[in-house]
Amino acid sequence: MIITSKAMNLDDGPVRSCFQRRRQNFLVDFPSRKNGHSMECHSVLESAYCIWLEFAPQVVRYYTQPLTFTWIDAEQRYRYTPDFLVVLTHGENYFTEIKHDFTKQRQSLLTKLESFHALCFQEGWSFKRRNQQRITGSTMFHTLLELYSRSSTYNQQRQMYCLHYLQQRVWPTTLGDLVQDSAAPDIGTICYNLFTGRLTADLTQRLTLDLMVDWAPSHE
Repeated sequence: MIITSKAMNLDDGPVRSCFQRRRQNFLVDFPSRKNGHSMECHSVLESAYCIWLEFAPQVVRYYTQPLTFTWIDAEQRYRYTPDFLVVLTHGENYFTEIKHDFTKQRQSLLTKLESFHALCFQEGWSFKRRNQQRITGSTMFHTLLELYSRSSTYNQQRQMYCLHYLQQRVWPTTLGDLVQDSAAPDIGTICYNLFTGRLTADLTQRLTLDLMVDWAPSHE
C-alpha cells in the first residue's frame, strides 16, 4: 500500500539533498545534454551512469532523486528515494538504484529494495539495479566517457559544417585520418557525432587513431 500522496513535480529538482561529504557520498554535477542542464548526482558512480543514459537513444530524459516513496509492506513501513527516474520514448519509464556492490549492502536495505521492486511490479512500473561493474567495468564505458568529455565543444554552427563535410568525404576511414585532415571538423564535433551515432564505429573498442569510422546518409 502506497501512502505517499504528493505528486511528482520533477521540475523542482532532487527531493533528497546530500549534506555528508564522505568518501563516495558527495555531490557531483553532471552536464546533461538531454536535460539541458547539470544533473545533481550523489556519487561519482551515479554520474558515470548518466553516460549510459545520454548514450541510449531510447532515453528521452532522466531525473535524479525524483520522488520519495512511503509505503507499507507486511505491516512494515518503508521510505525510499530511487536514484533515478528514466523516461523512455512512448512515455515508458523506469527507476534505478545505484550501488558499488549490492552484495555488501545491509540486509535492511536489500529488504527495502525487494519490497520496492514488488511495489513497482504491482503498480506497473519497472525497477533496475546497477552496480559498479555493470556501469564502469567495460571498455565501452571508457570509450563513451572519453567521447562525451571531448565533445563539450560541440555547437550547432560546427555541426552544420560537419554535416556538409561528411557528405564530401570518402567512407570508411580511420579516426586518425579524420583528425589529420585539415578540412575536417574539430575533434569535439567528431566525438559528438560518434557518441550520438551519426558517425558509426565499434565503440566496444578503445578510442585510438586506428578506430574505423563510417558514415551513411540519414533517411529521416
